[in-house]
Amino acid sequence: MAEKSLRYRVNIATSTKGIKTWECTVDGEGYEMDEILAKSDELVKKLEERYPSTITVVSETKGD
Repeated sequence: MAEKSLRYRVNIATSTKGIKTWECTVDGEGYEMDEILAKSDELVKKLEERYPSTITVVSETKGD
């Protein structure tokens, strides 16, 4: 039986403007692709909760 292993890699950075950004990967051995993708989705969800997007949407209105 093949051994199963998961490797999580997360890089958190702060931009010069103070904005947190992150990158992540999940490498799996002995898992089906669907299982690895599910683990990746879980990791992304946790990172989004911890480091939410700070993008502000500005709405423009034109005067008559």
